[in-house]
Amino acid sequence: MRILPVILVAVAVNCAANENASILEHPILNAARTGTAQEVVAALEPDPGSRDIRTNVGSTPLHLAAANAAPGALKALIAAGADPNARDHDGMTPLHVAAYSQNAAHAQLLLEAGADPHALTATGRDPTSVARKAMAYEVAGVISLWLLKKCSPGKPC
Repeated sequence: MRILPVILVAVAVNCAANENASILEHPILNAARTGTAQEVVAALEPDPGSRDIRTNVGSTPLHLAAANAAPGALKALIAAGADPNARDHDGMTPLHVAAYSQNAAHAQLLLEAGADPHALTATGRDPTSVARKAMAYEVAGVISLWLLKKCSPGKPC
């Protein structure tokens, strides 16, 4: 009688681990993480709603693309309507990720797409403070200049 509950718990844990593995291997996540714009478009074609899929830590494809060295994946996801203010489980937005990844060009693209430069993580950090912590001074400058010039998404600045 004691073995049955243990087996059920083991099966439930194994199923949860397999579910997370399948999510992490989703084509859109792989394309966002390391791919090009064409790969992102191809991954979105069968299921456009997958642009909002979440990893086990709450990251969206846009979070992953914000750390991708090439801008194509980020641009393709923005064009597909991905939310630039989506938050992961720690409250980080794609702009926080771009700041942490020291990617000023991505930060600019996200700001132009409507990313909130004042968004706070669960620990109270805004994207500029994340950039400074990561010694991403160019990113901190991009965000600071955006705020100083009072730029708005969708308008020339």
